[in-house]
Amino acid sequence: MQKYTPSKNALVIAKQYLKNEFRKIFADIKDDKFYKKIDKSIDRFDLREGEISFWNLLAGIAEGWKLKQVFAVLSDDKYRWKLKNIPLEKIHLSGMSPTIDKYIIKKFNRNPLTFAKQWKTNKTMRQEIIKTGFSAHKDRDGWPILTYKIGENYRVFDGMRRVLLALAKNQSTIKGWVGYKINAKGRPLISANRCYFLSNLYNQAKPKDKSLERALTRIGKEINKDYRNGREVLLKKIIGWSHDQKIKSIFAEMIK
Repeated sequence: MQKYTPSKNALVIAKQYLKNEFRKIFADIKDDKFYKKIDKSIDRFDLREGEISFWNLLAGIAEGWKLKQVFAVLSDDKYRWKLKNIPLEKIHLSGMSPTIDKYIIKKFNRNPLTFAKQWKTNKTMRQEIIKTGFSAHKDRDGWPILTYKIGENYRVFDGMRRVLLALAKNQSTIKGWVGYKINAKGRPLISANRCYFLSNLYNQAKPKDKSLERALTRIGKEINKDYRNGREVLLKKIIGWSHDQKIKSIFAEMIK
């Protein structure tokens, strides 16, 4: 039987992430009782709706809405997760927006200490970044950031705003979850909607020729090979649910 949740901590982090994002979705609601109910519902979601439904929800929010790596990284069984205080000087800054990336990536080469120094002295930069909506949010700033270890540094895959705020305040550390690679053969999950997109792509295509079928089949074979649940999703969610015999035939080639 497929094990979807790679570890207890991965599930804890995934729920933390969803709670944080739902506060953004319903940012116009200022009722603490509302969020307590949301948090309780998220905590029970995997038990109520099923494990795979929980991970597909995470994928929908992280990949579909926020375009983040959160689902791919947290569902990957190559990592062991620990909560710790991370030295900000060891943070590998990641992208946020074209305006902010112009500085932190292109000019500062992802160096956190350079950003901290420039934040104090570069008024133009501060004004440009603040105009993007960069600001503190007391209700969300206490969440640990999400990182994974790369060499001696920590790459952020959620929480860059909190990192930059901490640097601007001259903090030396920030609380965060850290993923340590412990399984070289580990693989992530793939969400059902990613596979469903392939069938939609075929249905929308004009003309539907052999070159398209070969391209889709190649992608499907990679899904089957590179994702822990790849074969299961292709077989059960696409082949099993589709009423189109051509779709069934193409997807059957993917899992051979």
